[in-house]
Amino acid sequence: MRSLRPDKLLQVLLAFSLLAAGTAASAQELTPPTQKPAQPLQFRDFFQQPVGSKGMQITDTLRQADGQTIRLTGYMVKQERPGMGRFMLTPRPVQMSEHADGDADDLPAAWVMVYLDPSQKDFAVPHVRGLVEVSGVLSVGRLEESDGRVSWVRLQLPQDATRGMNAFEVTNYLHSLQHTH
Repeated sequence: MRSLRPDKLLQVLLAFSLLAAGTAASAQELTPPTQKPAQPLQFRDFFQQPVGSKGMQITDTLRQADGQTIRLTGYMVKQERPGMGRFMLTPRPVQMSEHADGDADDLPAAWVMVYLDPSQKDFAVPHVRGLVEVSGVLSVGRLEESDGRVSWVRLQLPQDATRGMNAFEVTNYLHSLQHTH
């Protein structure tokens, strides 16, 4: 079986969500569109180090990226239930057990709430193991999420982020799900 590059894996998973939701697109519609180049950003660019007496302070790098199209590589947070239209991305693997831990979690200070396009807010986003790369428009500022969590960094993916694979890749991914335990 052919393995997928990490940057394609998220596209495959999100496309699987689309297919499962009954919104399958034709092979022609699954070709990736041309996008303007995204500027790379790293989690270490989020907060000033070392942490001073004022606590966590956002870096100038993160402030300057606000409203820009950026590319970020990290790990999807594994949750008990897939997120609807969104997921959390961190610089290290994290598994959250909401049922067992209640409101406690192990999120690092630098994490991002990643949103699918608003038209895809009801799409389930299954967990992807390993590093994933996402590109979208970055927003910096305080936002209370629907679950009560406060996020400071958000990434809005374009509608076409859930496209970009061919039928062979989707079939391989679906087959691999049968053998994942």
